[in-house]
Amino acid sequence: MSGENKRDAARRRIAEKRAAEAAARAAAERRRRTVIGGVVAAAVLVVALVVVVVVQTQRTSTAADAGAPAGTVADSTAFPVGDAGAPVTVTVYEDFQCPVCRSFEEANGDTLDQLVADGEIVLQYRPVAILDRFSTTDYSTRALNAAAVVADEAGIDAFEQFHDLLFADQPAENGPGLSDDQLIDYAAQAGATGEAVEQGITELRFEDWTAQVTEAFSQAGMTGTPTVLVDGEPLDNGTQLTPQGITAAVEAAAQP
Repeated sequence: MSGENKRDAARRRIAEKRAAEAAARAAAERRRRTVIGGVVAAAVLVVALVVVVVVQTQRTSTAADAGAPAGTVADSTAFPVGDAGAPVTVTVYEDFQCPVCRSFEEANGDTLDQLVADGEIVLQYRPVAILDRFSTTDYSTRALNAAAVVADEAGIDAFEQFHDLLFADQPAENGPGLSDDQLIDYAAQAGATGEAVEQGITELRFEDWTAQVTEAFSQAGMTGTPTVLVDGEPLDNGTQLTPQGITAAVEAAAQP
């Protein structure tokens, strides 16, 4: 889901409609009343506009200050796997609904794990939710929220296991996606259990944060997943998203 979430969009439309109605009423009042009455009506209009500005400012502040799950790094948008002091950073943007991301994980997951185990890279997962339109239940958002809950409650190792489970059982596009109960079950398999986990998943604890990281992805000019960066340099999706291509890029980045 790119840009503002549905709830914020609805609030914005309502605020704009009310502001327009207030302006129309104020204009009619000015036509009917004396100059003094017109001044009063103008003052009402100013107040109405200030209210709209305040509402918009509060909404923007809420999105900007959305609570992030524990353990995230890089402006609270990335889940780090491996030694933070590794010489090379590999960043992977994915959407849990993205079938190409699943193919990427199947082809390259073992290579990334080995590079992490050898201390050659720190792997930063930056999942986003850009594919809600391919689900009848906003699955991209629900899955990312659930992954954030798992990380928040049980740590990065649990997040990584949950990440792998979601791609292993990725639902078909244009359907409902995995249910909340299925997400809770996979969370438990990854080591995240308890009432807080269940509530966090069903009540979308990190919905605002999910919208925030997805918007940041779009504002950075990225349009598709998977997107992979090695020390900030994007890899070519056509030729470099292979075990050999990733390994070569990491080796090149590690050179002094």
